[in-house]
Amino acid sequence: MKKKIINILMVICILVALGCGGYLAYYYYTSSKAEADIGDLKSMISDNTNVNDDASNEGDEKGKPEPVMVDVDGVKVQQKFEELYRANHDFIGWIKIDDTFVDYPVMYTPNDNERGEHYIHLDFDGNYSAAGLPFVDMNCDLKLPTDNTIIYGHNMNSGKMFHDILKYDSDEFYEGHKTFAFDTIYGDGTYEVVAMFYAQILPDESTDFKYYQFVNAGSKEEFDSYIDNIKRMSIRDTGVDVKFGDKLVTLSTCAYHVTDGRFAVVGKRIDD
Repeated sequence: MKKKIINILMVICILVALGCGGYLAYYYYTSSKAEADIGDLKSMISDNTNVNDDASNEGDEKGKPEPVMVDVDGVKVQQKFEELYRANHDFIGWIKIDDTFVDYPVMYTPNDNERGEHYIHLDFDGNYSAAGLPFVDMNCDLKLPTDNTIIYGHNMNSGKMFHDILKYDSDEFYEGHKTFAFDTIYGDGTYEVVAMFYAQILPDESTDFKYYQFVNAGSKEEFDSYIDNIKRMSIRDTGVDVKFGDKLVTLSTCAYHVTDGRFAVVGKRIDD
């Protein structure tokens, strides 16, 4: 009887091992496929000059040349993103951090009822994907834009999606990556890292600071309070000055230091 029980347990262990192995194989296969698909999407970005070279174009108020815009179904879109936007109107921009896997399209579905999480497990074509795609919080507005644009992405075991933003925990990585790029259908943007911190999704009834709830400041005092909080939470003092009126982008992903842990990187828009 004892030998029979041992044999049954061995069979169960083998089946569990096979199941885990099969899951891991599927996980890495789908992850590799998702990256290949991203490569295809990247090739759809026009490499034509995206700056209006018309001599009459004087640029914006800071003297920067205006990007060439095209009309796509009534929306003015940067020419370089025309093909991507035509393929999927949920496409809103492209996020990139040099020397990392963070080099992805960003999606935006403001009419969702769950923070715009439509693409949390969907690829660009709307098919199931464990990795999903980075997406903007539904409460943000990139055209205005709002004071803070929050972009969420998975922390994948494969190292893909937003896993690499946790590298900002390293002084060496931060020193070599003080800026990141977030170009939208409305214009290009470079962002200087202001703060990086570990946090947690808190209960609704908690009155503690929730970085993921800040989109627009109702006043200078509210904006300054937000900046004070993220700088207090930051794992290092970047020394970057932020003032009311600056536009921010927050990159947010899961972290596992606590239950419902998060890691976030906040950058402010700067002139190229």
